[in-house]
Amino acid sequence: MKTQNQIQHTPGVAFSANDAATQPGATPQGSESATNTAPPQEAAPVSRTPGLLNRRSFCAAAVATVAAAPLDIFGSSTTTEVMKDEVLKEKIRRARLSGPPSVTSNATVAEMDAQGKMVVLLKGTNEWLCMPGNENVVGDVPMALDPMGMQWYMDVRAKKPKPTNTGPGLIYMLCGATQHSYTDPFDTTSPPIPVGPHWMILWPFDAATSGLPTVMRDGGTMIMFAGTPYAHLHICGSPLDGKEYQPGDRGMWTMVTRYGQP
Repeated sequence: MKTQNQIQHTPGVAFSANDAATQPGATPQGSESATNTAPPQEAAPVSRTPGLLNRRSFCAAAVATVAAAPLDIFGSSTTTEVMKDEVLKEKIRRARLSGPPSVTSNATVAEMDAQGKMVVLLKGTNEWLCMPGNENVVGDVPMALDPMGMQWYMDVRAKKPKPTNTGPGLIYMLCGATQHSYTDPFDTTSPPIPVGPHWMILWPFDAATSGLPTVMRDGGTMIMFAGTPYAHLHICGSPLDGKEYQPGDRGMWTMVTRYGQP
């Protein structure tokens, strides 16, 4: 029988000297069970260092502590709350990568809920809005939108007959994207098409009069959704690609073109 001094205590786990006699299946002191024929179990060794638990007792106490109450290792936040904070930080980081830092660093970050309503994750100070997207959903990609771009985007989500933006809109998708079609803005069933980093000028463009292609490509520019009210300019890459020239710099022709040098 353990003495009172041999019983070690673990924070968060209540334990008394009488617990051993009150555990389910325990035999009261001074009596023997007539049906118990199994050999006695070897008792777990007791720590010989005052105030410390041996390994077996520590593991058992830790399991009991976690089962009894939420683990709190970050002050006032539970583990679940900390995980939510980390997910939120990652969403904000991902959203701000979707466009040039000059517009995304102070943009509002928001995402669509299951009902299609916009939920603000972080309030910004300029007119731009960034969304982190969901990489498990085709077409739900990180993007940065100006007000006219947001109007265009909401119209296409609502499957309106034509967009209602009253001026050219901008949408950046510099993290790349996936979508079902580059000809039908309302297609939600075709196999996904991977699309590289790009940005869009959302205003009607006509392929016949502009000379621009209408087929998806990994570089250059095309008219997406050509022949529909949602036709717009799709520009591959980033507007920040290429070498920047400052006043006084000597310009060097570094582009390669199949049409020859000027």
